Amino acid sequence: MIMKEGLLRLYLTFITLALVLAAIYAITYIVPVVPVKIYRIFDAVVLVIALYMVLRILFYLFDRWLTSIDPHTRTTLKFMISVVWYGIMGIAVAAAFGIDVSSVILGSAFISIVLGLAAQTVLSNIIAGIAILISEPIKVGDRITLATWQFGNVFPTYPPKFFSQDMLINGYTGTVKTIKFMYTTMIDDEGAVVVVPNSIVIQSLVRLYSETINTTVRYQIGLDVNVQDALKRVSEAVDRCKDVLQKEVLIDETTTTGYVIRIIAKCRGNRQDVCRSNILRELIEEFSRK
Repeated sequence: MIMKEGLLRLYLTFITLALVLAAIYAITYIVPVVPVKIYRIFDAVVLVIALYMVLRILFYLFDRWLTSIDPHTRTTLKFMISVVWYGIMGIAVAAAFGIDVSSVILGSAFISIVLGLAAQTVLSNIIAGIAILISEPIKVGDRITLATWQFGNVFPTYPPKFFSQDMLINGYTGTVKTIKFMYTTMIDDEGAVVVVPNSIVIQSLVRLYSETINTTVRYQIGLDVNVQDALKRVSEAVDRCKDVLQKEVLIDETTTTGYVIRIIAKCRGNRQDVCRSNILRELIEEFSRK
């Protein structure tokens, strides 16, 4: 019901605007009974009304479509649009009164170029922030990993083991806290606040986690344990993990002292380390029994 009333008001606004424009056109051009100088006043008034109505329609659609943006950010964005729009209205009204605005436009263009070069980093962050808020590749509350070349990580090196087959993602993992015009804020797994410029976020590879996640766990078993018996005991141990939805148990490789079992599990939640820890705990308890 609310949606229908909003659309009805929008249609009535368009119809009213069309009728006003038609009436002004008929009075000033078809029936020339008004002095020429008054034409410009009518033109300026109509132009102001038309541009203002367009601005209100834009804000109406803005509030309807971009509901995921927090109110503070939405208000700031609307203010920025209003400042630019009123500047355009001022130039348009001056042109309607017959004032030569070409010098104003050229001067504004020159100033815009100077300010753009001086504030290139700031403007790139703001434009990227607006693009993120509109396209919504990420949202507040999402758990993500940002992989970007601008901020590198250094990983510790250990002697070669079968665990070295695990893939390490060179990025930052955390939960999105806020998305502003300049920066996106994340809370990482250690509870630290990570503030990333939006120009970096929009260039990054974003790994977005869902409500489930696949986890790979490797566990080494000695040669004194029968293979079939080991596979059965591993399967039973994984089944005791409440977070595991699906599993696949494989023999990954052999060593001089045993063989490595690989478990590929689909788990609830979006934390691989938590699911891996639960599976390893059950495996240790299972094979510590005699």
